[in-house]
Amino acid sequence: MLDDLLQGLIDLLLWLPRFIYEMVAGIVIFFIDLIPAYSVDIQGALNSWPTDVLYFMGIIEADYGITAIFTALGARFILRRVPVIG
Repeated sequence: MLDDLLQGLIDLLLWLPRFIYEMVAGIVIFFIDLIPAYSVDIQGALNSWPTDVLYFMGIIEADYGITAIFTALGARFILRRVPVIG
């Protein structure tokens, strides 16, 4: 008897957070569904660049530079999350 009453009280107390979570998740899913999905032809965009631009990007090794920049940003993001370091 007491166990059933206690279980009913716990179910009642946990109903509100679950209901709030369900409503917030539904709203987030609704707004995510509103974002249009576009397909971008990156290869076609890069093929339209003049050969002079591609030549200088090859000289300055832009592919290595972009990779290094994003790696450094990722490392900084991770290191700032470490409590002793950041």
